[in-house]
Amino acid sequence: MPDTPKIPGLVQKKDGSYGFTVECPNGFITKEILKAAHEVCRNFNCRLHITTAQKLMFLDLDQESGARAVELLEQAGASVRKARDLSQPRVCVGKPYCKFGVQDSLALGDTLYNELARMATPPKLKYAVSGCLACCAWSNLMDLGFAGVKSGFRVIVGGHGGFWPKPGTEIGKVTSHEQAVEVLRKAAELFRQEIPKKGRMAKVIKKIGVEEVKRYLGFE
Repeated sequence: MPDTPKIPGLVQKKDGSYGFTVECPNGFITKEILKAAHEVCRNFNCRLHITTAQKLMFLDLDQESGARAVELLEQAGASVRKARDLSQPRVCVGKPYCKFGVQDSLALGDTLYNELARMATPPKLKYAVSGCLACCAWSNLMDLGFAGVKSGFRVIVGGHGGFWPKPGTEIGKVTSHEQAVEVLRKAAELFRQEIPKKGRMAKVIKKIGVEEVKRYLGFE
């Protein structure tokens, strides 16, 4: 039997098996995708992992069943995560659901995802939206974070997790979704300019300085 053609998003793992990741914008998933996920797990005996980035990761597939699983999930409306583009933000529920929420984080998360997802960007430009300064969505530990305050969202850059976690630096505030979209768009542009293959915003800040990053993103 000939090899299955390479399927975008289907990745070979360290143990030789295959897997792929499905985005869940704002941490939500439709009943159609849930039904397809159930069928994939039942038919191909794979494992389903809920990732820390609010996505679904399908594991323990072979190349042929993985290709078929990707097809079934995409037919159900799922967005399979592919390399080198802007993915979904990590988002908390915020206002009105959380008693601490002062901003509608879900609404801003939707806007950012709908406007800019699939924008060509090297890995790993990660971003998040939190409804308050508690930053349960890790907005203070992302390459770009929006943390809710009563008058808008504080903008935080240069944070990351990993082996040596680093909090980001606050550089300004946005008061509208349109402003937030432009900040993310400019951040992705700057990231492409300064990161040819793979990196983090902290590396950009180290290279050109936080004041230049601040200026580029529109905060004088």
